[in-house]
Amino acid sequence: MRTLLFISIFIGFLSACEVNKESVGTTQDKYGCLSSAGFSYSFLQKECVEPFKLVNIRLADPANRDVAIYVVLSEDKSQAELFSVNLPQGTILDAVKGGYLSKDNQIRLIRAEGWKIYL
Repeated sequence: MRTLLFISIFIGFLSACEVNKESVGTTQDKYGCLSSAGFSYSFLQKECVEPFKLVNIRLADPANRDVAIYVVLSEDKSQAELFSVNLPQGTILDAVKGGYLSKDNQIRLIRAEGWKIYL
């Protein structure tokens, strides 16, 4: 009787250990970066990166304070790449006196008593 009970419980445990073969977190963007794992393509570094780990400057989005804007600077600090859900991918600013400016002059990152962004 005990043996039968033990075998039943053992079989129950084995059936509960079924391996899930579906992959989780495999959503890739057009550059092959795992966006579901927090990776984005960096046009400055030409590879998939985790912006929140490389961030040089972290700002709150002026349009939505619950959203962060991550700024990653190039090695020579001549360019800054912005990562945010509210900005197009590959938004790159060039260094100018006092901060950074987009090529179309629409986005400014100014260093005045800390960093401020103007969109």
